[in-house]
Amino acid sequence: MDPQIEESSNFNLYSNTRDYEANGPTVKFLTFNTWGLKYVSKHRKQRLRAIADQIAQASRATPLPGNTLVQEEYDIIALQEVWVKEDWDYIVARCGHLFPYHRIFYSGILTGPGLVILSKIPIESTSLYRFPINGRPSAVFRGDWYVGKSIAVTELKPINKDTCPMVIMNSHMHAPYALSGDAAYECHRSCQAWDFSKLAKLYRKAGYAVVIVGDLNSRPGSLPHKFLTMETGLVDSWEQLFGRQDLTKLAMMDPVEQLNYGCTTCDSNLNTWRAYLGTEKACRLDYALIDPDRLQTVDAGVRFTERIANVGSFSDHFAYSCTLKLLPKRHTVDHMATELSHSQLVEKYKTYKEMILCIENYMPTAQKQKYYRGLHFIISIIVLIGCVVATTFTAEVSAWSSIFWVLFAIVVAVTGTIDGIISFLFGRKEIRALMEVQHEVLDAERNVQNILQREFRE
Repeated sequence: MDPQIEESSNFNLYSNTRDYEANGPTVKFLTFNTWGLKYVSKHRKQRLRAIADQIAQASRATPLPGNTLVQEEYDIIALQEVWVKEDWDYIVARCGHLFPYHRIFYSGILTGPGLVILSKIPIESTSLYRFPINGRPSAVFRGDWYVGKSIAVTELKPINKDTCPMVIMNSHMHAPYALSGDAAYECHRSCQAWDFSKLAKLYRKAGYAVVIVGDLNSRPGSLPHKFLTMETGLVDSWEQLFGRQDLTKLAMMDPVEQLNYGCTTCDSNLNTWRAYLGTEKACRLDYALIDPDRLQTVDAGVRFTERIANVGSFSDHFAYSCTLKLLPKRHTVDHMATELSHSQLVEKYKTYKEMILCIENYMPTAQKQKYYRGLHFIISIIVLIGCVVATTFTAEVSAWSSIFWVLFAIVVAVTGTIDGIISFLFGRKEIRALMEVQHEVLDAERNVQNILQREFRE
């Protein structure tokens, strides 16, 4: 064995482990955005194969200076951005003997959502929930709408009769392409988190130990993060172990400290694909949000920080891993059935207000998109009629001009038709979907408001 390689399933360079009761089963998770875009992601094939090799405990990647390469064992692995069938086939061939229960999810427009689950625990059933609000088809160069961002739901069989069955909800939510403005897609991501939270609550009420994993593209404390924790009753596994991080303090740390303190899986300049970024850009976008009534975090940290020879980092993200203890059924307390405190109700009310304002701010953009694309369609019809008339008159003067008008008419017809379809089909759908979420949040807001008013009268 290479002396630099240390066989261990518990060692974690960038995490701390707290003492916990020895009894009770534990499950070790890994979530990783693999950056597997075909033709776009650099060294995709080499990187995805190296990821599979590392999962199969056969990696020869180079650890960061001063560290040793650790070959770890996981029980459940959730991957995102596995969009090429060839890559998935290699992962299965390499890791299938370790993870006999595995699944890739297919539903999408051009490709599937890129979501993958590998498990040592038997899978009972799977399903896919596609987000109704997920970017715009006009943003072809971004692609979120075309891949069909979704939630891959995997129900696992209970480990034993004393523990609740787990449901793994793996997702890759809409990406932000700016910190603010329309390109941030904050409203779309917040709507996705709202839908996500409702689905998670249903599974919690049904008695499942819910685990939300994946690249949620949302920073701690953001509106989507609030919905996925406050609304569901789930807790951030990293924060359950280490508490909330001061993001201002985090931005001033050096990269290694950021990994230790803030679990910065994204935009760390220790990642070769993000080395050009300043340390203030580093953040945490990859999560495992867990049911605190049925699960307890006992270890957590950043993974896959090593580098592949002549390639670089495994992905443009680092991976996140956590070890969860399954609490016995007799020790679980259903906090969903208990009444919320006054401060929790006030916080919920503020979050609902924030969401309503977010939708109200974005709605004019959606309406403008629909209006101007519809207007383009109508103008295109008028221009096409004009092209026919112009061709008739100019052909007598110069025969070659007919070719110009035909080509011009084709461009007008194609672009006008595309914008017309986007306006009349997608534009209407997006606005109505936004209105639906808005009214759902308004209903929830009124309910909380009524409770607060009753408390005030009492």
